[in-house]
Amino acid sequence: MRIAFGIVRLFPEGGLQRDCVRLARHLTERGHHVTIFASENRCELPQGVALVLLPVRAITNHGRDWAFARKFAAAAPGGFDRIVGFNKLVGLDVLYCADPPIADGRGGFCRSVFPRYRTRLKLEGECFGQQSATHIIALTKAAAEAYGRYWGIGSERISIIPPGIDAARRHSELRQADKRAALRGALGLPADRAIWLWVGAQPKTKGLDRAIAALAAAPRAILLAVGVSADDGEGRAAAMQAQRLGAADRLRFFGYREDIPNFFAVADVLVHPARLDVTGQVILEALVNGLPVVVAGCCGFAEHVRAASAGVVLAEPFAQTALEAALARVAEPTRAAAFSRNGVEYGRSAVPFDGLTVAAEVIEKADSGRAKP
Repeated sequence: MRIAFGIVRLFPEGGLQRDCVRLARHLTERGHHVTIFASENRCELPQGVALVLLPVRAITNHGRDWAFARKFAAAAPGGFDRIVGFNKLVGLDVLYCADPPIADGRGGFCRSVFPRYRTRLKLEGECFGQQSATHIIALTKAAAEAYGRYWGIGSERISIIPPGIDAARRHSELRQADKRAALRGALGLPADRAIWLWVGAQPKTKGLDRAIAALAAAPRAILLAVGVSADDGEGRAAAMQAQRLGAADRLRFFGYREDIPNFFAVADVLVHPARLDVTGQVILEALVNGLPVVVAGCCGFAEHVRAASAGVVLAEPFAQTALEAALARVAEPTRAAAFSRNGVEYGRSAVPFDGLTVAAEVIEKADSGRAKP
């Protein structure tokens, strides 16, 4: 089967982008021919996966999304048996959906007058509207219910897949005392300090500012920020916040890293007080590696933290004092050890982490609603 993937941008820091590359590899291993269409690419693609660049120029992000959607709709249909989007695009057979619905009504009428909202709502309608036959791959039950509620689509058009965890990111054995000590030494981290870990490519959305505010209230803690640099965009704002709060010497930026399991090993807690996260892949990765988690309740994969009893899920709406109390709770040695054991056991036995296999099966079985050439 010839399969086209459409994604606006490919970059290694993003969870959706990693899912796109991993699913392309998985389908290729199942005997299919996969071509990824993107406006730009910074990822290393698996052997056998083709790449077609569709550069677009736009002043705004929503303008870029619409320009790419039009280019992709023109380029992909003729030569492919399945057209799969990882962003909301035009003419899709399947949408691998990692975003919440734009049409959820938040922001009221005022939001509806902005071009950004109208453009993204139009793209969402192309995938979810009653005139569309696009099949939706949802990553959580809550997301599937939200799309069904706002767009009135039936369950026959939605498949909920289980999580998928890259085997390369499962190394709970690194949390053994001698290995943790060696890794801390290699990163220049003291052995006697609490190490917090934050991972993400979107500092504001994923709550880095909230973690920094908590850091300022915990003078013995050190916060590692992985996935963002101190000298670009929102990373600069985070560095300035830490400076204002007198915590700059205890905030360390590492940029994008492939050796994430090493950071799971050296840290004492993953701090993920996100404002929005439909899933939160890093939450699951930390959990199964034995790293206790403090996570905002809005995150889709917070349900696994509860089920595993592997950390603290913060109630919504978010309260900074609750975050600080949760971090103090997780720091208690007996509780931390229990959270760690529970997470590792959950990863070994409780959940089938075969999401990529299920997604591949959905793509293989999905009917194309497009007219055949």
